[in-house]
Amino acid sequence: MSTSDEMLLHSMTALVSAHGKAISRFGASVVVMTKFVEAVLPQLSGAQVERTIQAFRAHVGEAMAVADDVLLPGEYRATLIEQANVLLSRLDSDADVVPLTP
Repeated sequence: MSTSDEMLLHSMTALVSAHGKAISRFGASVVVMTKFVEAVLPQLSGAQVERTIQAFRAHVGEAMAVADDVLLPGEYRATLIEQANVLLSRLDSDADVVPLTP
């Protein structure tokens, strides 16, 4: 193998390793936030759930506006809406929470 091939292979290995570490860190963050939500939601009163739904919808709306301004890929917006709807349905599983739409 030539020196340039070895350098390219080393660079690609370093890049894959860095991405793997970043994905692991992101995955751990998602697990922590999910466990936090699972711990907190059952503690909320009905009034707190309603206020949380209103505030959450407002914050998600702001995030979608930023995503549109920055022109992030459609997958970002679709995932944002999908995950927001998962949380909205978990916030009050007994109520008819209207999902966000694309």
